[in-house]
Amino acid sequence: KPKINNLFTDCRVLRHKYPKNEVVLLGHLLKNITVKIDSICLTQCFKEANCMSFNLGPLVDGNHECELSNSDHVMHPNDLEHRAGFVYQSFENACQSRPCPDDTVCQNGFTEQGYRCMRGTLTKVTKEGRDVTFICNVTGQFGGKVTWDRLQGSLLDSRSVIDAVALNILNVSKNDSGSYVCTATSIMGSNSSTARLEVYSGLKFISRLPSSALLYSGQTWKLFCSISSDLAVNVSWMFNGTSSFPQGVIFDSFDKLIVLSANFSHEGNYSCNAIDKVGYLQGNVVVRVKYPETCTKVRANISDVSGNYVIDPDGELGEDPFSVYCNMTDKGGVGVAVVSHDSEKKTHMKGFELPGHYTRNVRYIGTSLSQLAALTQASEKCEQFIKVECHGATINDAYWLSREDEKMKYWGGVPHGKGCACGLTNSCDAPKRHCNCAKNDYVWRKDSGLLTNRSHLPVIQLSFGDTGDSYEEVYYTLGKLLCYTSAGMTPK
Repeated sequence: KPKINNLFTDCRVLRHKYPKNEVVLLGHLLKNITVKIDSICLTQCFKEANCMSFNLGPLVDGNHECELSNSDHVMHPNDLEHRAGFVYQSFENACQSRPCPDDTVCQNGFTEQGYRCMRGTLTKVTKEGRDVTFICNVTGQFGGKVTWDRLQGSLLDSRSVIDAVALNILNVSKNDSGSYVCTATSIMGSNSSTARLEVYSGLKFISRLPSSALLYSGQTWKLFCSISSDLAVNVSWMFNGTSSFPQGVIFDSFDKLIVLSANFSHEGNYSCNAIDKVGYLQGNVVVRVKYPETCTKVRANISDVSGNYVIDPDGELGEDPFSVYCNMTDKGGVGVAVVSHDSEKKTHMKGFELPGHYTRNVRYIGTSLSQLAALTQASEKCEQFIKVECHGATINDAYWLSREDEKMKYWGGVPHGKGCACGLTNSCDAPKRHCNCAKNDYVWRKDSGLLTNRSHLPVIQLSFGDTGDSYEEVYYTLGKLLCYTSAGMTPK
């Protein structure tokens, strides 16, 4: 018969087992404390007479989380669960054979037997859905037939199974909380022992975390980890399995993480870890960062302030990203990419008689033609203003080159083919002609408008002639390349 101890008067000896990394024991928490040195957690377990094992968390802001447990993984193997960054430590445990009566508490490491039995009510705390077993140890000192009862309510439930001296309650719910009494009856009389069960709802996400998130470089992003629990909850965050976060990550509250101005150092796995007295819950979000495709995406996700931004129209497998000026107020404020070139000034052309005798190559600043081609394909609309002013000269033989080196003989206001805007409305200065400058007289005339065919833009060369005589001359103006997408539209 085990000796019942009433006073804490014995010395204690605990013998370590090998620690287990990345796991914790759940559902047997005595107390949760923070320590600055990991060895202090061991000392606290030694001083806490009911402590049989402990979970030690990683170093976060100069402290370790130390969870003392009143059981171990041998007595409850199904309560071991994975938790990144934690270490589980147990000891040789004489209480594993359950030598004490059920109305006492077995304390490991005391007396010559390696344990002692202390008076007290056994309480088990668990979460809904688990199976719970109570052992009626009064039979060890009294013998006889064992019966189980519930102080409030009944055990007339298919989930409650009495097996010899054990009461097994399967798939427990909060309604199973309460006190249970086992009674051993023999010819000598009867004796009883009381146990208490506390059941709480498991941890749940109020709003489930996304499995992944794609951020634009420069974007501000907020991640909420809202937890529902019946008990006090401790929420912590980890980045790639550690408590160290890249610069620019802040915490507005315990359940909200904010990435300020995302960059590529913010790529990785963000985990929200929640723990209460009976359980552990983890949510993971894999974050990727990329440059926005267009100024429209910059406007919608990063900033509405006009300025230079890096964009990547065809993604990481395409052309290199490049810097472009984004006008956030033009075209109704949708975000317009503005690409400058070296031929934007009004230019005078004279003394070139033969067709194509005068050419002007257009060089775009800070970008390549392949990058601009990607920009036009990623945009819903692109445009480039062009104007030709003529005196005694015709543009019948003039042309401009598309980005594919194709000769184009249509001018501003015409989508393709040939001619000028006035030709579409039969309003040209010269009857039956397609351009005002086709009249070729001694009056200053002009043709102007927007080039809007995305597959041809930008203009890479201008070519003119018919200015060999003294009275023949031309002025031309080529505007910046503008590309954008209307809100809610996707380019085809």
